Amino acid sequence: MSRSQLPSGQGPFTEASAARAVLEAVRIAGAPQPHDLELLRLGENALFASPAQGLVYRVARSDGLAAKVEKELATARWLVAQGFPGLPPRDEFPQPLSAEGRLVTFWQYVPPSQREPSLTDLAVLLRDLHALPDPDFPVPVLNPFPLMRDRLREAGADSDDRTHVAVSEKDLAFLLAACEGNETAFRDLVAADPAVGLVHGDAHRGNLLRCGERVLLIDYEAVALGPRTWDLLPTATAADRFGLAPAEYEEFCAVYGADVTQQHGYRILRTVRELGMTTWLMQNVPHSPAAAQEFAVRMDSLRKGDHAARWHAL
Repeated sequence: MSRSQLPSGQGPFTEASAARAVLEAVRIAGAPQPHDLELLRLGENALFASPAQGLVYRVARSDGLAAKVEKELATARWLVAQGFPGLPPRDEFPQPLSAEGRLVTFWQYVPPSQREPSLTDLAVLLRDLHALPDPDFPVPVLNPFPLMRDRLREAGADSDDRTHVAVSEKDLAFLLAACEGNETAFRDLVAADPAVGLVHGDAHRGNLLRCGERVLLIDYEAVALGPRTWDLLPTATAADRFGLAPAEYEEFCAVYGADVTQQHGYRILRTVRELGMTTWLMQNVPHSPAAAQEFAVRMDSLRKGDHAARWHAL
């Protein structure tokens, strides 16, 4: 089946297609139309803001992702009920809403702040998150491999669409083999970890928002039950790959109270995290020359086993 024949929620996930889903969801909800709609992020999901409406609209790629989206909403509601600084969903609207074959949710808009959240803020939030009791709603066990395989299948389907630059079959085969070669060790590590608990799953500074004097931890798509060390990996990777100063990393570790690079299983956890980062970026290769260039950099370092090669955030 070609990309043009796929259902709408399985077609190309672009700014335009995601925006159409937002406008349709707004119409279904009976909410005011956002005339100032602006894209905040396009990745696993699309995020749009309407400052005038005080809303952020989050678009999942397919309306077949209901369980994941319901988990995001349940996590947000539970965190707020715990007094944890999370981002509240705007539950005056029915949600999630299926629109254009995708799922749309409504969230509180937080205006930009002149003070960016710091790594120290992230360390405090993770320390407090990991101290919370077990949640009272179903949370999956940490397993990033199904999502990575879905991305690889989707990228393979792109090869049928000659209007876009496709990821090469060679790259797809390498990434699939890397997933298969690391999955068993990762599963064993998770199963044997005595400190398994609630993890954010994608805990980096980009998922922090300053709201007045508070810093909020947002984006609950990857929330799971897993080793707490998983939430420390993005900052360690920032030091290894993205040029984070050693002093900043040391301060993060001191505030949180642990250094993941010194803990059992770090190498396998880091490998899986980097595969996830690379397959996430891969999704934008057909639409972004910058993403294509950075994807090539990451693939070269993964093939060579070069753990110190510099990567660049997009």
